Amino acid sequence: MKYKAIMLDLDDTTVPHGKLSAPSPRVLRAIAKAKQKIHVCIATGRPLDITLPLIDHMSLSGPCIVNHGTVIYDPVKKKVIREVFLQSASIPAIYEVCKKYNMFVLAFDGEKDAEYTGGSEDKLISMYIPQIVPSEIDAMMDAFAHVPHITAHKLTGWDKNYMRIEVTHAEASKQHGILEVSRMLGLKTEEIIGVGDGYNDFSLLMACGLKIAMGNAVPELKAIADFIAPTVDEDGVAVVIEKFILGQ
Repeated sequence: MKYKAIMLDLDDTTVPHGKLSAPSPRVLRAIAKAKQKIHVCIATGRPLDITLPLIDHMSLSGPCIVNHGTVIYDPVKKKVIREVFLQSASIPAIYEVCKKYNMFVLAFDGEKDAEYTGGSEDKLISMYIPQIVPSEIDAMMDAFAHVPHITAHKLTGWDKNYMRIEVTHAEASKQHGILEVSRMLGLKTEEIIGVGDGYNDFSLLMACGLKIAMGNAVPELKAIADFIAPTVDEDGVAVVIEKFILGQ
């Protein structure tokens, strides 16, 4: 198979978890070489404002999927080309789950996070529970599974003692984003390499022809991967590019 695009998760894949700094020099060199042969895109849970500096630093030209697939950004035209908002009717039900578990929740409108305490909202991209003890994460995910028209994304915490959940529209995930980007670029999904490490990268890998999990990935993601790359600290993304793109 000749691959025509690669979709890279950011945190703990292309850069260490939560770091705003650029990828390592080896990874940057590999990305620069890959861009001469294929489309290099990112698919991240980060919001656009935090992602933009890395997009610019890597000089990406492929459409970039941000905020769990709710937003697609064109780095050439420097504009958002797709946004998917929560249905207004879903918001009270999401909030009820958060209240049941006494969880602080943030509402994201595409530009800023603000604490949500109820009331009507017409245009929210996502709702975010930033600090969940691991013993409660599965029960909350199960509760969100009963709310129609949404997807709950299970995430590792910035503090390793906690987990996080971000809730988006059911048609906003990395998988939906990749399907849309493949349509824009005129590609078959089998021609795309997906690289990730976390729970929210299941949808990324399942949308791609070649599924790659980082060496530091969660065990469940490794179980569905075609190839296990070295860890983020071992420049695993560079190894993937050298093996599957520069060598093809």
